[in-house]
Amino acid sequence: MVVLWILGESKSGKSELAEAIFSLLPGEKFYIGTLSRTDKWIETIRKHAERRPKEWKLIEVKDSLNIAINVIKKYKGKDKKVAVLLDGWGAFVKQCTSNKDIVTKRIMNKIYEEYYQLARISDYLIVVAHVSAYPSKSLKYDHTNILKNITGRCIAEADKIIYHDLEDVSHKDKEYVKSVSEEMITKAQSVT
Repeated sequence: MVVLWILGESKSGKSELAEAIFSLLPGEKFYIGTLSRTDKWIETIRKHAERRPKEWKLIEVKDSLNIAINVIKKYKGKDKKVAVLLDGWGAFVKQCTSNKDIVTKRIMNKIYEEYYQLARISDYLIVVAHVSAYPSKSLKYDHTNILKNITGRCIAEADKIIYHDLEDVSHKDKEYVKSVSEEMITKAQSVT
């Protein structure tokens, strides 16, 4: 498994960069969408769907990755390579924690365990997260701090992290996109 995280501000082009890199990876492509089909997100979902190639298999999740894990495991059982793009990590974590009065260690461990299972079954995993590299101005333990706590735990073993709001990178930079995808492919080959 090779894991890439792309972190940054909202509407910064993280998804486009992830999709450009993802498109160059070998294997069957699984795109995990996390946004709920509400008025708030429907336009974003539409834009992502228009960009996404039809051969990418869409799996929509709400507050658990288990459906995606099971679909990918079933395919993986055929001994094929799998590339997974999990777009909207922040939305996923928020959905997992939003109906809870207190976010317990058990809930955070559940999110981590599902992420870890997804990473283990993926030959390539790219995760897109709306987590800024800049420090939060809020001192209270709100969703942003919960997200950073869980994300920090998950990215601890990532092979590469792109801080989109700090690095001057774009999906339009074909050489950069190619170099990141080749780096992931080389890393995967050295692991097997």
